[in-house]
Amino acid sequence: MAPWNFGRHVERSNNVAIAPLNNRLRPVPLDILSVLKSEGLQASTIDGLESRLIAVDDLLGLAPDLRSIVLSSVATVHPLAAKPGYDISHSQPKWRDRIFVSFPERQDEIGELRLTESVVHEAMHLHLTNEETRTEFVARSTNTLYSPWMKTLRPASGVLHGLFVFYSVGNFLLRVLEQRTLAEDANRYVNKRLNEIQQEISEVDVAALEKALTPHGVTQTRFWRRVTPLHLGVLPTSTF
Repeated sequence: MAPWNFGRHVERSNNVAIAPLNNRLRPVPLDILSVLKSEGLQASTIDGLESRLIAVDDLLGLAPDLRSIVLSSVATVHPLAAKPGYDISHSQPKWRDRIFVSFPERQDEIGELRLTESVVHEAMHLHLTNEETRTEFVARSTNTLYSPWMKTLRPASGVLHGLFVFYSVGNFLLRVLEQRTLAEDANRYVNKRLNEIQQEISEVDVAALEKALTPHGVTQTRFWRRVTPLHLGVLPTSTF
């Protein structure tokens, strides 16, 4: 079992489910472009980027259950601009089947891993949002607690999303390590990310979060924690 295997996973249509990820790359529409700009995000062109998503699809194939959810949740991938060395991703509940991701400047194995993490990250936000429309997870939406990802107090719903997304990303990266022989630098990169994710998750006040959740929300967070290895990292942080 993995944290993303919860709730009802319903594919919208056979065509959407079958279409590979690279066929879903589209420029940012003009009506959405203005919204992104207001949030400090900048769109990029799609020229030459489709082949990059083929590599993402290949990596997702290491976790077929996750790939199925990603492909049924994400109808469109829009490219964003980012500075070299930085990754930006974005999604919003009002755009229920769109994700926005930057494409790393490097096109090696590490670049593929970075791009795949961005896709998984935003797809898992959509996946949880879809489940939240069916069953309430948060009972006290006014409760706030510290978010290790935003480094500030955030609504309980935001921390819940962060916890789920990074449980999922961590599990996916572990599958990559288990099923694929990576180059030495890519192996170090994955282990570094796992250590970072482990540290961030450990900073969440789970007891405070559960006080803001419905019984269903508590059950789900405990399930995610139970199916996630307690030690995500493989190499000590000091080796990097």
